[in-house]
Amino acid sequence: MFKRFVLLFTIVSVFLVSCNRSEFSGFDETESGLLYDIHINKGEQKAVPGDFIKVEMTYKTNEDSLIFDAEGETFPLQLEKPLFAGDINEALAMLGVGDSATFVIRADSFLILNAKIPVSQLPDFVDENSKLIFDVKLHSIQTLQEIEEEEDLRIQEAMANEDIIIEKYVKEHNVSVEPNSSGLYFILNKAGDGTKAESGKMVKVHYTGRFLDGIKFDSSYDRNQPIEFVLGAGRVISGWDEGIAMMRVGDEATFIIPSYLGYKSGRGQIPPYTPLLFDVKLINVK
Repeated sequence: MFKRFVLLFTIVSVFLVSCNRSEFSGFDETESGLLYDIHINKGEQKAVPGDFIKVEMTYKTNEDSLIFDAEGETFPLQLEKPLFAGDINEALAMLGVGDSATFVIRADSFLILNAKIPVSQLPDFVDENSKLIFDVKLHSIQTLQEIEEEEDLRIQEAMANEDIIIEKYVKEHNVSVEPNSSGLYFILNKAGDGTKAESGKMVKVHYTGRFLDGIKFDSSYDRNQPIEFVLGAGRVISGWDEGIAMMRVGDEATFIIPSYLGYKSGRGQIPPYTPLLFDVKLINVK
């Protein structure tokens, strides 16, 4: 559900600096050796391992040269138990919602143990004195139960709103056809005169998939590669099997597909219980 923390550090070598402890004389130090400077402490409950948190981070060199600014973007991650003394998990566990701080963390230990970078791939200039410096603000803390409850609520709202979304689309786009008994809308945009598609036949189609707000999520045209599959064999969503079975070679049609004929509880970038729109062209039947 959440991005792994290591994804934040794909360009981490840019932020490595070699420095002496004296450069951070204004920092406090934990028993583990973690250097920190708390900027805001609102006194809220701190995050603990297992919590899901959202943080905003900015990276600097020890000379305060700004390398990366999140500009308000937050990164979700699950807090874990520290993997070494003074690691990033220990640092984040010092923060509550609304708190902000700067942390100085030993680079080699972080890269090897937190970011899982093999020792052989560490930059040559990384040694025991190299540091990573993080400016961090913690935006939210949630337990797994709270995350699951939010997800359940989103699903319930999506299920309740799906019919409304479809009805609104049909009205705004002056769709005159009635839905099939299944709930599928089949809109023939261009009639062909080729072979009729039938269950058990191999069909070849080009398609573009969109959400009902018009945002495209997939298209065979972008890859210049139509797809082939046996119709009616369950190789595709049931809305496709039903809609393409209504077509002839050369037909171009639009399907409005309720989620129960589509991806139901979601798949990839398609959220749970989301109705979809497909523009489909039947190229061949054999």
